[in-house]
Amino acid sequence: MAELKQNPLLKDYQNYIQQIGVERGWNKNNHLELFLLFSEEVGELAKAIRNYDKLYAEKDKSHPVNIDEELADVFNYLLDLANYFKIDLETAFRNKEQINATRKWD
Repeated sequence: MAELKQNPLLKDYQNYIQQIGVERGWNKNNHLELFLLFSEEVGELAKAIRNYDKLYAEKDKSHPVNIDEELADVFNYLLDLANYFKIDLETAFRNKEQINATRKWD
């Protein structure tokens, strides 16, 4: 059974998601399916934020949507997508930050 170690690094999260994907049978999705599931979770996060700000809030919800849970779902699918494409997210993040550091931001 997969365990996420104490004080994990980003690569530890990626490894954990890969392991639980195998354990729970979630590793059978292709990249399109993963992206659609990721997009759905982003939509649920948007809805949670909308409800938080009471922008067209739903009044009769029996189970309120929590922003923290939706962020976790988005993070899980982001890790899963990175794993599918064999991308080390930490390296990708650092490389992109080097590019961004050279840009002029207004």
